[in-house]
Amino acid sequence: MRNPLLKITAIIALGLGLNACTKSNNSTTTTTNTTPSMSATMNGTATTYTGAAKSGANYFTITGTSSNYTLTLYIKTPVSTGTSSLGAAGGSYAIVQTGGGGYWATSSTATGTLNISTYTTSPNSISGTFSFTAAPTSGANMVVTSGSFANLSF
Repeated sequence: MRNPLLKITAIIALGLGLNACTKSNNSTTTTTNTTPSMSATMNGTATTYTGAAKSGANYFTITGTSSNYTLTLYIKTPVSTGTSSLGAAGGSYAIVQTGGGGYWATSSTATGTLNISTYTTSPNSISGTFSFTAAPTSGANMVVTSGSFANLSF
């Protein structure tokens, strides 16, 4: 008859050996949000838009629609990443409209900033940030802050 202590030692050694052979899965997965989005703060009120982008011959447009506003950024072509001015004569500009006939636009005296952080043509996608003050046809200025658009296809 064999030694019971030897059997126990063999079982423990076998268990430790099998445990040492298990595969460890300590990898980290990073996910990137590719959901299209657009938002801005309009005269102090946070607003979420349904955004769309369209490539054109002279201007690339980014249009956001909400229940209260239509906001359009007209980006002078060719489009590239980086920061540019909104409102300069002959350059990029922004327009805000309401369903009730309100109209505001950037100009040489009502300006802003546009930063395009991502612009790719395969797949067609654009992302960036913006802020501006737009002058009205009548009444007070429209101050747009914390504007952003992300993953808009064109």
